[in-house]
Amino acid sequence: MRQADWKDRLLLKLGRLRAVRVTGHSMRPTLKDGDVVLVSRSTRLTVGDIVLADHPFKHVTVVKRVTAVTGDRYELRGDDASESSDSRTFGTLSLKDIHGKVVCRLDGAG
Repeated sequence: MRQADWKDRLLLKLGRLRAVRVTGHSMRPTLKDGDVVLVSRSTRLTVGDIVLADHPFKHVTVVKRVTAVTGDRYELRGDDASESSDSRTFGTLSLKDIHGKVVCRLDGAG
């Protein structure tokens, strides 16, 4: 995961990126509780991307990795399976349930 640079910070100020604080341990070791990541509203997702998405059964957003794409459905999983509520539990999600792609982690956050 790359660190944010001045361009990322400018895009954040312009409203092109969204800052999100990670809560929980489901994305360890890649992301830890308290990390702040920048999310782009990208609709072009590939396997391996980390995304911000709506949990289908709870009123929360989750940060998960895309592990498979079938048609217009995305399988999402946490990097730490023992700590993650993900597609193994709630199934695949459509693109409308995904807010965007994590593009970097802010330096010094968390």
